[in-house]
Parts: sequence; C-alpha cells; structure tokens
Amino acid sequence: MNQEAESQNNIIDEAPVYCARHPKEQTGVRCATCGTPICPRCMVSTPVGMKCRDCGTGRKSPLYKVRPERLLLAYLAALIAGAGTVLLSHIGFLVIFVSMAYGYFAGSVILKASGMKRGIKLEIVTGVGMVIGALAANILPKALILSAAAPKATEWFLFTGLINPFFWIALAIATSCAVSKIRYL
Repeated sequence: MNQEAESQNNIIDEAPVYCARHPKEQTGVRCATCGTPICPRCMVSTPVGMKCRDCGTGRKSPLYKVRPERLLLAYLAALIAGAGTVLLSHIGFLVIFVSMAYGYFAGSVILKASGMKRGIKLEIVTGVGMVIGALAANILPKALILSAAAPKATEWFLFTGLINPFFWIALAIATSCAVSKIRYL
C-alpha cells in the first residue's frame, strides 16, 4: 500500500509544469521565494537560487515601498540640504572635501526622513530636491532684493550668481554623495 502511494506521488511530480508568464514553456524550476514556476527567459539568478522577476528584483520588498507622506518629508529634507550647498560654495577650494562629507550627512538626514526606505523614487526625489533647493537658495534672495531696487540689473546679478564654479562643484559633489548614500548601505 505504501508503494502505491509513492507511485502516485511520482506520477503527480512528473506531470508537466508550465511557466507562469509563458504558458507554452515547460519547466522544472520554481522561484526560490514564492514557488512560482519559471522558465529560463524569466528567471533571475540570485545568491539563494533562481527567482522570478518580481522576487529577484526586490520590488516586493517593504524596503522599497515609501509612503507618500514620507516621500514628501524626504523631498523637503532634500530641498533644505540643497539650500545648504550654497553656503559651501563660499569656502573656496576646500569645497571639494567638505561637500563630500556634507552630501553623506544630507543623505543620512533624507534617509531618516523617508523612514529608512530606499529605491529609485527616493534617489530621484533626493537629486531633484537638492538641485532645486540649491538653485532657489542661490537665485531667489538676489532676485527679491534686486527686482525692487534695479529691475534692469537683476538679470546680470542672477547670472553672476550662477557662474560661480564652486557653487556647481559643491552642488554636484553633495548631490551625488547624498544619492549614493541612499542607494547603497
């Protein structure tokens, strides 16, 4: 009787299994995480075995799910951090070294604001927020003061604020360091 049960199990195990995404592809491989049948076209190799595309890319991980209010907080933190790069641009050549440390610090603050989440959305929010914050902090105060005093001179003074090479160096280094802090642990 025990042999009959084993033979029936073998028959069930030998039934053809088809890929979940490609129903015409017969396969014997299942995702290591969710158990979905996968074919060679849709499997992703990971250190713990073959996985389907959803499990292998980590899209389902809660680490990459940022709530909208946390994304907004991260954006606000990035705007403020970007505004801080304007202050860095006034220290001259040392901006190269100080901007790296400032960028990693800003990335840590943005990570805390996001609830320690990661992902491409947060990287984009960080980069865009820091650039917009820096440009706004560099241009807006000058524009408000000069537009009332001398409307014709406003354009020239705004342009001179943007040609400071240390501003662009500080912004580029700090932004790239902040984004890399969010991307990697």
